[in-house]
Amino acid sequence: MSIISSTGQPSSSVASPRERRGVALVFVLVFVMAMAALAMGSIFMASNANLLAKSYDRERDLRYAAEAALAIGKSRVNADPSILVMRTAGQLDTIILNQAILTGADNQPLAGIKVSVYVGPTGSTSGQFGRFSSIVAEARDTRGNGFIRRLELTQESFAKFAYWSNSESNSSTTIFFNNNDELWGPVWSNDTISIGSGGATFHDEVGTAFFVAGASYGTFSKGKKEYQKAIALPSVAVLSNLQTIAASSNWDFDSFVGATSNPKQLRTRIEFVAVDLDSPFTGDSTDLDEGFFRIFEAKNGLDAMARGDWPTGGPPPSLSNVDLCGDWHWTRTSTTAAASSAQLTFFPASVHNTSWFNALVKQGIDDQNPSWTNTQVTNAANAEQTASLKTIMQHASARCYLAGDPHLVATERVTNSSTYIDPTTSLKYPTLSDQKGGTDTTFTFVGANGNWKKWTDTPGATITATGRSDAKYLYPIDRLFNNNAKGVIYFDGNVGVSGTLNGRITLYAKGDIVLLDDLRYANDPVKGVCRDILGIISDKDILIADNAINTPQLVASSVWNANDDDTDMTIHAVMMALGNAFGAEDYDTGPTNVNGCDGTNNGRGCIYLSGGIIQKSRGAVGRSDGTGYAKRYSYDHCAVVNPPPYFPTTGRFQENRYLELDPAGFNHTNYFKSLTPDP
Repeated sequence: MSIISSTGQPSSSVASPRERRGVALVFVLVFVMAMAALAMGSIFMASNANLLAKSYDRERDLRYAAEAALAIGKSRVNADPSILVMRTAGQLDTIILNQAILTGADNQPLAGIKVSVYVGPTGSTSGQFGRFSSIVAEARDTRGNGFIRRLELTQESFAKFAYWSNSESNSSTTIFFNNNDELWGPVWSNDTISIGSGGATFHDEVGTAFFVAGASYGTFSKGKKEYQKAIALPSVAVLSNLQTIAASSNWDFDSFVGATSNPKQLRTRIEFVAVDLDSPFTGDSTDLDEGFFRIFEAKNGLDAMARGDWPTGGPPPSLSNVDLCGDWHWTRTSTTAAASSAQLTFFPASVHNTSWFNALVKQGIDDQNPSWTNTQVTNAANAEQTASLKTIMQHASARCYLAGDPHLVATERVTNSSTYIDPTTSLKYPTLSDQKGGTDTTFTFVGANGNWKKWTDTPGATITATGRSDAKYLYPIDRLFNNNAKGVIYFDGNVGVSGTLNGRITLYAKGDIVLLDDLRYANDPVKGVCRDILGIISDKDILIADNAINTPQLVASSVWNANDDDTDMTIHAVMMALGNAFGAEDYDTGPTNVNGCDGTNNGRGCIYLSGGIIQKSRGAVGRSDGTGYAKRYSYDHCAVVNPPPYFPTTGRFQENRYLELDPAGFNHTNYFKSLTPDP
């Protein structure tokens, strides 16, 4: 290779340039292809994003349409619950919207989307565990894409209210929430709610069909709603099915005193009993299958005995007339038993002056005081035999029981006739073996004051294994021992109630329901265990009895004595009084300072209520001068999630839960059939 000089001539000292190949073209082609690929990728990505955006927009529109349709369905159901009734045989749902076009918030129709709404009852249709319904909204576009949502509703139970009234007056006198009253749980009235200057605190929602007068004196933790749509109490016709349900369990009973206007006329009482069935016995009667009840029927004319009334409301009665009240003494199990068998037993006041009482008590005194002389023992026994009513009833152990109670064996097994034959056992009373004090095991099937009603079936081996003498008179609440149990007990007239409930029961009476003694759950609701629940429904009133157990009585001139095991009234129940109200009998009479309520003296102590009160008119339980009771009401939250069986509902529906359904192959008829068992 030669080099050209500046003169244009080749020069041997300049090197010739090397030959170049087409590498740049390859790079250019690769670059162009890469850019093209990026461009195509961007185009595809933009296209996919656009498609996804349109898909999300469509899904959003379908979801919006389905939720709007659910709201329409819920509104229709609350306005007309009858649409939940199946229309034709085999068709459990009702179509309330069919291929409808909805209007959006912009007042424009939702283009290309049609909705259908189906409503119907779901779950168990019996109402035993509440009433449920479902609203299903189906939204689809023109291509068949769909979005389906289900809203399950539960019908609001009256049991949810801590306090409910139709009228806030009693005998035309308006009753106020006042004096720092505190109410826990929902409150409702179809009347004006009045609050006095003493103030009141409402810890849950407050609603009224009118308004709250004196609202500035109230504290509303969750606000108040005024001028709401009124809620009607259930009619007697609506409740007629409760008798039918009770009859299917053989739990519909005659009251012997019909639905009179006088709660003092009462011969029938029901007592709930919790029984330890564990083997060996643990003393714990809170298990699921350990709930029972038994029924006592007093003889004609012995209404006062069935109610546990004091013999007279005036001066102190004669000691010989006091058959339901007395005191406890150490005795042996019989006059021939060994001293080691000594036990505390109960004796009514009317038998204290008998020679056999003296003999039993003398043995007990001797056993408990081994260092005493015979003279000391005899004098002490004679003192008990001749004791006055005042002395007997002022003993620390003095108390009263209801007729038929096992502690009253000394009077239940003694009559004016020389021989009394028990038709159940053919035993003759009185006999030497029946001259004894009472315990909770000295059960008298048929006594001087009445008889216990025998259960129609044979008790299970688990029950008889307890050795209880009343095994044949215990009605099992749990289905383990009674397959037909539905949880409803019915009486056709007035009935008294007391005891300890283990189970879920609704008690319905056509007459008055009278609370004769404490009424408790085996599982204390304060501990938050939603195991036991009691609903009490009366066509008339629900009243706390003014009897010898609940009310201190005049045992001597100007001497009042409380005769219960405590000085308060405990009520675990949700109560509904359709005729008038929940209240206390003779609340404005009796002592004013015998018992106390949280440090303040009054006549009968506190009412410790855990549950709710639903009443036509507001009733009274005490007065400011001290007569009657002071109120200490608390709300049982279990009543919301675990209402009593078949307890009446308000007709309003509340949201329970939402579910999304697969739109592929959806058929509303088949779906509702799968949700609801055959009626």
